[in-house]
Formats: sequence, C-alpha cells, structure tokens
Amino acid sequence: MPSEDRSASLRVPKPRSRVADAVAPLRILSLTGGGYRGLFTAQTLVALCNTVRRKGPLDSSIDVFAGTSIGGLMACALAVGVLPQRVLDAIDAYGPKVFERKRLPNLRRALFGTLYDKDNLARAVDDCLGDKARTTLAEVERGLIVPAIDWVGGRVEIYKSAYFGKAHAANVTLREVCLATSAAPTYFDPSEVNGAPMLDGGLAANNPDSLALLEVARRLPRVLSRVEMLSIGTAGAQKVRTPETASRSGLGWAPDLATFMIDVQESAAAAQAAGLLGDRYLRVNHVGTPSKAFLEMDVANERARKALLKAGLDAAAAAYRSSGAFIDRFLSEDR
Repeated sequence: MPSEDRSASLRVPKPRSRVADAVAPLRILSLTGGGYRGLFTAQTLVALCNTVRRKGPLDSSIDVFAGTSIGGLMACALAVGVLPQRVLDAIDAYGPKVFERKRLPNLRRALFGTLYDKDNLARAVDDCLGDKARTTLAEVERGLIVPAIDWVGGRVEIYKSAYFGKAHAANVTLREVCLATSAAPTYFDPSEVNGAPMLDGGLAANNPDSLALLEVARRLPRVLSRVEMLSIGTAGAQKVRTPETASRSGLGWAPDLATFMIDVQESAAAAQAAGLLGDRYLRVNHVGTPSKAFLEMDVANERARKALLKAGLDAAAAAYRSSGAFIDRFLSEDR
C-alpha cells in the first residue's frame, strides 16, 4: 500500500473479482445488549466457533459487526481482531467488579443517581480492547455499528466505522463508543463524547438487527440480497404474562415497564430482520425455562455466572442442531 495513500485502506473493501462480488455473502454479526448477561452472548459465540472449529479472529470473514451496550463492547473488540475467547474471558473476569452488589440499591439510586462506578466499566473496556482501545472509528476497516443516545439532542447516535464511508465515521475512539453505548441510566453516569452526555443505546435499539440492516441498505444497497445475519441475544427471560396483569397502577408498572419495553423492542427487531432476510437470518437466544438468574442485567454472582455459561452452551448446541448448515457457512473462514 503506497504510504501517500493510506486512506485507501479505509474505504469499502474491493471485491476480488466481479464474479466474487456478485455471489459472496455479506455477513453481519449482531449482538444484543443486556449487562452481565452478555456473558451468555459471548459464551454462545465461543461455543459456536468451537463447534465449527473456527480458531482465529472473526474480522477476516465477517463484514459487519453490530452491537448495543455489552454487545457493543463485543462488536468493537471483534471488529478489530480480538478473539471471541478473549472477549468471553474479559466479561467473565470483570463482570463481578463492574456490577459489584450494593446494599439498598434503590436508596443509593435516589441519593447518588447511579448504582455502579463507571471507572470499573472503563477498566473492563480497556482490558477487553487492549491496545485497540484508542483506535478511532476512521481506522476500523471492518463494518462496525454501535448505537448510543444523545441526551441533549434526544436522538440516536449511530457510531459507524469507515467501512461505510470515511465521511460517516465519527472521530471517536472505540473506548469512547463502548462507554457511551453502555451508560445505562441509574446504573452508570452518562459518558461524554465530544462534549455531549451519551446514554445506553439499549434505550432505542437493544437488539441492533434492524438498525444494522438499515445502515447496510443505505450505504451498500446493491448487496442487500446477499446479506446473512447471525443475531445473538442475552438470555433475557420471556416472562409468562396473564391478561389480568395488564391493568395496574402507575407504581405497579414501575418494576416491569423498562424490561417489558426492551423485550418488545428485541422481538420487533428480530421479526423485522427475519421478515426481510428469511432463511438468511438466524437468531440465537436462551432456550428452555427462563431462569431467575436472567431476570436482571446486573446480577453477577456465581450462581448467575454458572447459569449463563451453561445457557450459552445449551443455546449454541440447540442452534447448531437446527441450523448447522447456516452456522457452518456463516463462521467459515472462506470468503
């Protein structure tokens, strides 16, 4: 690559030939948000890679990585070549530190505004990304899509890498993106990016499936018919709801409304992606009876850890039994 034209490497990658361009799939890995439940997501991905004997990084064969909150951290790391096992190890090691249990959590929120120390989250991000933490989006050659919420503007900020055009890549680092998309209100303080306080992208797109498809359709419309997407959830419990519980007081709604809205958004995004892509879409999430360990996104005790890791293995095994051919193709190193 000529030294005087380094920016050429930041454009949309050129196909090897016109024939390859016409038939090669464009692969999107989409990772849902969910706090410590991201341990499930990372375990599922590692188990799928192990099943198909995929040993190396994923950025050599997956074109676009999309993620929200903890899924955004995973997407950022995977897009710059961090191994899936390394991502899993970082979440496993730092989860209990980030979500250290507090006494009287509701009173703490009322008095101090947030429950957890953002510095511990920053350490987890730095450890996971390693020397890539200060890499800017303009330097990321693979597709990367991570949402956050601009509190001042009241809008979704979609952080994109230079894969979608250098003019659309924000001048921010992966570290800043990860902290912004993870700044869940009442859990962490807002994370400032270019002077603006940013909040958790899960407020708008906890499951970024449809968001990723929209960006690909906007920037690369000719490849939409060749898109394949693997979407991995965070083991959110699908509660059984009875008709009579729909009528309740305002205080009665308080414990469930936020999670209910997130669940509905996740389902809607998955349904939209499935409707558009058909058999070129696979959603992998928790299978079986919901566990109490999955009801909250900040429970990081040993019981939750074991349940999430086991659920990830079970989900990967179930997905491979039902969709092994898709997974083999999607995680193949062949382009």
